[in-house]
This record gives sequence, C-alpha cells and structure tokens, in this order.
Amino acid sequence: MEGKGEMEMKYFRKLVLPTWMHWKTLRVVVIILCVLTMSSSVFAARGRPHFDTSLGFKTLLSDNNTLLRGVSLSWDGGDPYGSQPKVMPSQASLNALATDYGLNTVHLFLEGDSTTNPNPIGYNAADCDTLVQRCAQAGLYLIITIGCNGENGSINVPWSQAFWDFYAPRYKNDTHVIYEAHNEPVAYTAGHWDQADWDNQVALYEHIRPNAPNTLILMFTFQGLNNPTAAINGINYLEANGVDWSNAGVAWHGYTALNAIEDVLDALEQSPSYPATLCTEFWPGDTVGQGYNSAFESHFVGWMQFKWLGANDSELPGFANDIDTAGTVWTPELGNWPTKSSPSIPSGSVGIFDRGKGKFVGVNAATGDLRADLATYTGSQDDEFIVEQVSSSIESGFVAFKASNGLYVSTTGEADSLTPDSSSVGNTEKFQWYELPNAEVVLRSIGSGHLINSKTKRGKLVILPDADNASDTTTNYAFVDGTSPSDPPPAPGEPPEPDPGPYYGTPLDIPGVIEAEDFDYGGEGVAYHDTDTGNTGGAYRPNEDVDIEACFEGGANVGWIDNGEWMEYTVDVATAGTYTVVVRYAGGNGTFHLEFDGVDKTGSVATTETGGWQVWADKTVIVSLSAGVQIMRFVGSSGYNLNKITFTSGSSSYCGDGTCDPDEDSSNCPADCGPPTQCNNDGVCDAGEDCDSCPSDCDSVTGGNPANRYCCGNGVVEGPESDGRCDGNP
Repeated sequence: MEGKGEMEMKYFRKLVLPTWMHWKTLRVVVIILCVLTMSSSVFAARGRPHFDTSLGFKTLLSDNNTLLRGVSLSWDGGDPYGSQPKVMPSQASLNALATDYGLNTVHLFLEGDSTTNPNPIGYNAADCDTLVQRCAQAGLYLIITIGCNGENGSINVPWSQAFWDFYAPRYKNDTHVIYEAHNEPVAYTAGHWDQADWDNQVALYEHIRPNAPNTLILMFTFQGLNNPTAAINGINYLEANGVDWSNAGVAWHGYTALNAIEDVLDALEQSPSYPATLCTEFWPGDTVGQGYNSAFESHFVGWMQFKWLGANDSELPGFANDIDTAGTVWTPELGNWPTKSSPSIPSGSVGIFDRGKGKFVGVNAATGDLRADLATYTGSQDDEFIVEQVSSSIESGFVAFKASNGLYVSTTGEADSLTPDSSSVGNTEKFQWYELPNAEVVLRSIGSGHLINSKTKRGKLVILPDADNASDTTTNYAFVDGTSPSDPPPAPGEPPEPDPGPYYGTPLDIPGVIEAEDFDYGGEGVAYHDTDTGNTGGAYRPNEDVDIEACFEGGANVGWIDNGEWMEYTVDVATAGTYTVVVRYAGGNGTFHLEFDGVDKTGSVATTETGGWQVWADKTVIVSLSAGVQIMRFVGSSGYNLNKITFTSGSSSYCGDGTCDPDEDSSNCPADCGPPTQCNNDGVCDAGEDCDSCPSDCDSVTGGNPANRYCCGNGVVEGPESDGRCDGNP
C-alpha cells in the first residue's frame, strides 16, 4: 500500500549483508559518478507494451519483449499529504535507471485523491509534460496513477473520473505512457471488494478508454493479491461489462504473504484468456527478507520497487545491494547489472562445471538424470553438451542443451530433475542464460520459472529448477571448451576492498563542504565506530555499518546515531587559522564534538529540537586549525541526524560566541546577551516581563496605565480582560 507512515516503520529494518558482497563498494562509487556526469540521452521513446502468450498464459512485455521493472516517484504530496516534496528527476538520473540499474519503467503517483489534498486536478500537468518527455529520452516507460495521501482503501469516483478526463487524452499518443486507474481504491484483497467496487472500476475504465483508445490501462490495483476465486470473478465481471483485456491488465500490490500471491498467479497462469498482471508496489524489505522480486521473476511478472519516491539517487545503491543480496537476476536492456545485457554464450561443445558442488555435470547412467559428480571433464563420461541458442518471444538469451545421447535436456517443473529425454525443443527444454558480473552463469528453466541448482533428493544427487537466489553459488555454473579435457576452472576473484583512506581517493578540502556520508574507507574501528552492524537506512553506501538514509534536502544523511559513535574524514586544511564551522543537523537534543588529529577543537556542542528528523537547522562553532592533511573525527550522540559540515575561512558572529552582537538580544540569544532585563523598554515583551511588571513593553493598548488596561495582547486573561475583551476572547 502507499501508506508511508506505516512503511517507514518497516522500511528501515536492519539488513545484515553477507561478507561476499563487499566488492559492490567499488560499483557504488562508479554509479554515483556516472549519475553525476551523464546529461543527455541517445534513447528513443518506447513503443507500446504488448502481451505474449507463448508460455501458455498472458505476460506483459515491453517493446523489447522484456518485463517491466522500475521504481516509484511521488508527486501527490506523500502519505499523509505534505510529507513528501515533489522532485523532478534530472535527465541524467532517469538515464541512469536504464543504464546502471537495469530498469525500464517509472511508476508515478501524479496527484492525490484525498480529503486532505487541496490541489485542483491538473496542477502537476506542466511538470508531468516534462517528465513524459524525459522518460521518453531515457527509454523508460511511465505509469501514471492516482495516489491516496494515506487514505488508502477509499476512492472519490467523480474526482477520479475528472482526473482521467483531464489526463487520459493528454498523453494518449505517447506510446511509452501507461495508465493505472487508481491506487488501492479498496482496502485489503479482492475478497473484500463488493459489487459497487467492481462497478467503480468499470466507471473509471469508461472515462479512460474513450479518451485514450490505444493506451494500456491497468485496473484494480489490489492492496494485496489473495483469493484467486474473487480475483477471477472480478476479472470476469469487468469483461462482461465492457473492459477489453486485449489492451488492459491487472495491477496489484504485494502486501500479502508470498504464498497467497503465488496462488493467484498460478491460477491466472492456467489460461491465456486471463489478463496479464503487474505488481506496482510492495514493501522493499521483502526483496531480501522474502525474495519477492525473485519470486515475481519466476512467474514472469514485472514489478515496481517502492523506492526513489523523492527522486533521490542516494537510495539506488541500496536498492542494487538488496537485489544482489537476494540474488534476483534478469537480463537488462542496457548495461551490465544485475547481469550482462549481452552475455557471452558459447556455441557448440561445452563442459558444465557446477560451482556449488565443485564438480562437472554429467548424465548418470543409472537414472538418466543430470548430476554434478565428476572431478574433471573428459568428454567421454556423458559429460559433453552442445549449446544451441534458441528463439523466444519473451526476454532474451535462451539456450537448449543437447546431451551426448542426442536428446535435449528437459524439465517440466520444480520437482522434475533435469534429464536429456526430448527430441525437440519447446518451453520445457529452454533455459535463459544470465552472465553475472563475475562471469559466472546462472540458468533459468522456462519449464519451471526458477533457477537450476544441485541438491540431494531422496538420497540421490540431482539438478532441479527450484532455486531463486543467484547469490548462492549452488546456482552458479562455469563452462569449459568441450573439445578437450579440462580441470575445474578457477573460482572468480573478488575485487579487493579499497585501502583505508579518503572516500574519493584524495582528502576533502577545508574550506569546503564535507558530506557526513563521505567518511573514509577502512570500516569499523578504523574509519568509523558504529554500535550495530549493517546500514539501517540502506542508502548510498549499503555495505558499511554507518546508518545512512536519503535526505529531504537532497543526497544522503547519517542517521540512527548512538552515543559514542564516530566517523573520520581525511581533510586538507588550506591555511592555518580560524574557521567557522556550520554543522547541519535535524532532530532533537544531543551533543557532538570535532577532533583534528586526536585533539578536541570544539568541546561539547549541544543540539536542540528542530521539529523533525528531516527538519534541518545549523549549529555554528569556531575552530582554530593548523594547515595540511589531517584526520577529522566527528564524535556524536543519540538524538539527531547529520547532513553535512561546512567550513569557511575566518570567524563570524553567531549566537554562542560570547558576544552580544547588534542582531542579538536577551530574547533571541540569552547565551550571549544574558537573561532578559526586567522592563528594558525595548518594545518587546521579553521572557520574564508581563503586563504588570512592564506595561511599556507588554501592554499593547493602554501603554502604561494598567488600571485602565483592556488588552495586553499577550494571550493571557488579565484584570479587566476577564469580561471577555481581547485576550479573554481572542
């Protein structure tokens, strides 16, 4: 569901990452630099999506025959309204979604249907025009829908019809634009919908289709996918009442148990007459925890990740890390993540090495099944296979394997071990070839939808198509030239961790701005100290233990700071002297200090309430620094988030510098100007003054004659005001 308040509680659960993932650190830096430098696009607008039935059921595909995969963008004001600023993504950011993150779609909550949203229909139209154009230039599809501003499970039908009367014709000729009728118009699952709810869908369709005859429309948007019978009944009802499923599909959200979701998908896969589906939202924590993305891939169903709502690119490395950790794989249209878009597929004779078992694959003479139990490849132990590239109308990179008996390797489902027993190639003999960044290969069985892996079944070693996690080496294979004997190929190497030192390779400049998240490399106890493991926010540098999240001011900030945690930064101070330091923070009461080469230069500095974890304020201090390269350590406490630290040469006046400057007084800076003077005749009713003690400053009506005072203007009922005048009746 789109309810952000609830989502935030779950969104930042701690993820403990496996140690083998450390090599992704280098990739994160490269991606960030690419996003910053990419400006223009050579892509063209996408052709309209279409349906394919070659698998025996209807699948929604792009013009390149790929599933739709993307992230979401919130322009409706967030949940609740006003909580999510609208951000226009740059062309470079949109391009990077395609080139660096393997995505092809943006899912947009354009405007909000809620009692709290005061904006008229169409207030985002001009910006949406720009986004439509930018998505076209980036080669991305754009799904437009109506948000709920946290009032999920409700719908204002006349308002929603008016929305589509305005927007449906506006982009009807943009072939890369898709319409999703309404976000979560009914609470819970299809079993909770009633007759009026189904009729509301028909009413929306009747306002979209005439205005956009050729645009794909996504209906329903179930809050959770459950209850196959109810879902199919709703599908049939809409069809009986004029919805044409030849250019419409079913949208759904994944806020139900995975087995319940798969029950519905399994039911819809029984006939190509049922519409194709698309998951347009689910909790991102289920990528790793429950393997939702991998499961959707196994059903050949596209998905939209509920991230990037504020178009903050610092969230994307965390998304990529989650995908890698979950072992979700697909072949991107561009780039080389999560697998290579143009894999190197051998042709002819090969030997297959099972990385998980450390053995070569052969055909077992007793059972006829494939098993990985050969120490070397000989080409004479039924271990030679011929790789044939085969065509497919869905995705790309499909192969078939012909064994030494002249038959093709086949499997019909998760429980059916791979066996060379087919004389021809159909879906059960097709395998999708994925080449990982480390050159290992993962194979997806089209017969089952899952990845193949070795395991023991009833005491026998077999290869089954029942895995979903490509990060598990049991799903990884290497191929050797089948024309000559071979020993096991060496395991792929992992790039080394960066040496301890500056994040960007060179010291950060002072004067200048130091982003909190750009702490040095080196890890726990060297570059930082964090009291728990894992990056709670998952943003920017997901493999570090410092907790980082997307910042409403752009970029990222460090959060979840505990007492005694610290981060170090290698800095280069241009000249010795005095510097003004502005620490940008948000949250509540806490303390920090700054050390340079082990010397505390600030003493303990207190933070105060700002009004929220993303409501930012400045704390200013003066430090005296020596010139040259040195280590700055920020030592913090609980109570606040940290965005950045800005250094400027020289010192400037600020509240707390010990001097009562001209723009300061006892009311706005008691730290420098002392407690408020009783009745200082400055025209301000300071703290400690009231109408009785200082009528000259506090009595806004009589100006010094309390006996005849009718209005003090301080919001307190006093004296003659008790008869209802002024503060007695504000």
